[in-house]
Amino acid sequence: MTIALTLTKLEDGMKSIFFISLILVLTSSAFAYPVITLKNPFSGSAVYTANNKDKKTAVLKLHGSEGGSEYYGNIEASTLATQGFTVMTYCYFDCNRGIYEQRQTLKNVELAKIFEAIEWLRSLSTSNGIVIVYGVSRGGELALILGSLTKRMNIAIDGVIAHTPSDVYNLPYSWNWQNPICWICSLGQGKCSNEPPFTGFVWNPLCGDDDVHLFNEPNSAWLLNGNFILANRRIEIENYNGLILITVGEKDEVWPVEQTRRIEQTLIKAGKKPNIHYFRNAGHGFGPIDEINRKDLVLDFLKKF
Repeated sequence: MTIALTLTKLEDGMKSIFFISLILVLTSSAFAYPVITLKNPFSGSAVYTANNKDKKTAVLKLHGSEGGSEYYGNIEASTLATQGFTVMTYCYFDCNRGIYEQRQTLKNVELAKIFEAIEWLRSLSTSNGIVIVYGVSRGGELALILGSLTKRMNIAIDGVIAHTPSDVYNLPYSWNWQNPICWICSLGQGKCSNEPPFTGFVWNPLCGDDDVHLFNEPNSAWLLNGNFILANRRIEIENYNGLILITVGEKDEVWPVEQTRRIEQTLIKAGKKPNIHYFRNAGHGFGPIDEINRKDLVLDFLKKF
């Protein structure tokens, strides 16, 4: 068990960085089109599209471990829509959470349902038939997973964008596990160590049923047609034949940059030509300048289709 605020601080920092970056991006971008929203059948998801009659490339945008109830991913999606795209912020867990409700655990995510969202985007009357999958952090892991399964599922994905991804199927995760409120010292107040190995703490049932001790290997957070996929199994991204953009910070403190280097070497050995950008001074969360440059890479990638 780990009781640490590192990831919580990282999440808060990413929110601040996002809004600073967004202001800079908004002041520098040319707003070609107004944006409207579309109804969709996927709970907790939102769709933004440019209000014009053009046939549009669609983007399926995948959030990270913060869950689909966080709102800042929608702002980037609507910004991309001003550039002539249709963008769905797809919620794959922790959807429609109320402000005072407990955060849900990233677990038992059915990949087949996400493929349904891809096909739904392609079926829109305003679609040009192209769908790009774009994920960040756990969403980046998910984007690579979806790309690797396209042949098996017989569903096309035209491009994959993965920011700070992992190269393996990871275990379930909950932000509650990092919240001190969710842990009780069984030895009495002040008698448990706040330093590793954090002995003496037990799960607070007021934080829900998802005690971290219940989530051991072998199962990852992902399901395919109701079947668990083993944790730490390598994502076979070499099976994907479309264009790939990967961005990562060389000082990533969550998923070491070596994971991206392994992805790169795997793709090169398979005869692929991945578009991978390493940001020398960036961590898992990017600062304003790196984030602006990253978003420029995303937009340039999307304009290729």
